[in-house]
Amino acid sequence: MYVELTGIHRDKLVKTKAEGSENHMENQRNWRTDLAIDIQETLEGTEGFQTIPGVSKTVEETPVGDIIRLEVKDLQAAQIMHKAPGTYVTIEAPCLGLREKEKQNQVAMLLAKEIEKYLAPLPQDAVILVIGLGNRNVTPDSLGPLVAEKVLVTRHLKNFVPPELKGKLRPIMALAPGVLGTTGMETFEIVNALVQQNQPQLVLAVDALATNSIERLGITIQISDSGINPGSGVGNHRLALTYQSLGVPVVAVGVPMVVDAITLVENAIDYMADKGYDTGRMGHNALNKPKIVRDILSRYFGSLYVTPRQIDSLVADIAQVVAGGLNGAFHQGIGPDELNTYLN
Repeated sequence: MYVELTGIHRDKLVKTKAEGSENHMENQRNWRTDLAIDIQETLEGTEGFQTIPGVSKTVEETPVGDIIRLEVKDLQAAQIMHKAPGTYVTIEAPCLGLREKEKQNQVAMLLAKEIEKYLAPLPQDAVILVIGLGNRNVTPDSLGPLVAEKVLVTRHLKNFVPPELKGKLRPIMALAPGVLGTTGMETFEIVNALVQQNQPQLVLAVDALATNSIERLGITIQISDSGINPGSGVGNHRLALTYQSLGVPVVAVGVPMVVDAITLVENAIDYMADKGYDTGRMGHNALNKPKIVRDILSRYFGSLYVTPRQIDSLVADIAQVVAGGLNGAFHQGIGPDELNTYLN
């Protein structure tokens, strides 16, 4: 059995071992999200879990939004969550969709602090490889390449750093490898070759994701230390970018940019039920609601995915936030104004 946990390409399939009832299996098949917080809330909302065994959750409030930390502690929890063991940090910041630059800079600082935790064990001269996943020619999928372009790359400047920057710059490499359809090469093949040749001590992958909650679309950043599955052909098994496959730690940063159309309808039905509208057998308590909705709508929508109409400006703003957070974490001795100077 396969569970779709896909972002833009509609084809990132993760092979998983299903547990529980037939209804539980059906719900897992229809999750259509990359966000651990979406899955945790779905399980606790519809599967009868009070708390999920082996999963801990903490919430930190900040002036610009909440930071939610989920830790998937063991293999049993991983099977239930359909997420690899590890830590999943979600920054929910509504200002990301409002073009409020000052608040967006604060979000970048929050992201930098989270990334710094993964850099702390590394020596200052450790090489870090940033991979921008996705297709730069498809706007909702262009986040990774846009971030890769905005990262301050410094590995080649080792012998040319001005005196005032000595000890302030980490050696950073960045690449947007493209997608299989345009390169003929698997993302793993490209990244693995770079790792073997250049021996980075950390790989940081940035990608656009999907969510099953329209409320999180474009305003949520997920950071995880369990790696990432880049896009692959439907039903084909592609190697993930993980510590196990690459031999180095992999940190993934992603922002949901799409929601599939059928999930959008399900959200609308839930909203109507909450507001007291008569939705008949389609209300919250309908155990077969996902199957009913998908049976009816799949013939019309199929694999149609929806993205915000302001996606051009949204993805540009979020790329600036994510790149700013990464640069701030990588090069702590340089302030935001200086970073902008070097980037421009």
